[in-house]
Amino acid sequence: MFKKIIITSAALMLLTACLNDESKDNNDANNQVSTKTEVNTTNESAVNANVDITNPTVSMKEAVDTFLEAYPDANIESIDLDSGFGGLHYKIDGFDSANEYEAVIDAETKEMKVNEVEANRDREEALDFSNIIEPNEAIEKASAKDEVNGFTPTGWSLEVENGKSQYSIEYKKNADEIEIKVDATTGEILKVEMND
Repeated sequence: MFKKIIITSAALMLLTACLNDESKDNNDANNQVSTKTEVNTTNESAVNANVDITNPTVSMKEAVDTFLEAYPDANIESIDLDSGFGGLHYKIDGFDSANEYEAVIDAETKEMKVNEVEANRDREEALDFSNIIEPNEAIEKASAKDEVNGFTPTGWSLEVENGKSQYSIEYKKNADEIEIKVDATTGEILKVEMND
């Protein structure tokens, strides 16, 4: 039985590698939706350092509109802008009374590369966009902190935590990471977390 599992896993890995050439964009986006996997490679660090998350071609509002065109009855529970996997992508999670939705939207082209739907099991708090500051304003507030001097912002997320909408801005410098939480309505710095 153990050998059969290893052979099956190897076969699946080989199949994935073959399909990767044909559908690299979809495979990258699927990896991004399925898990938040950290890839610690020099190449990705170089890509992250060269991507400007403060002024993406597609704004957060445009990404939200694209998501809501696909799922007009959905509430949005979280948005992430990530510079991993060689480009800038929004990951949007939402829900309605019947389903949960996950979508990856290209921040350059507005193309929805991956969308997954499954039965809604959990009830999350929805974001209220009527009083949320823009991501670049949250990044500006976070970047004013002395702790991130010399660091580069590489991504952000927006979600409701403990009844409060907040941005989490990620900064990197070599192997060091800092995450700053910013109140999404007032711009107040809530927390600075350092990961060495």
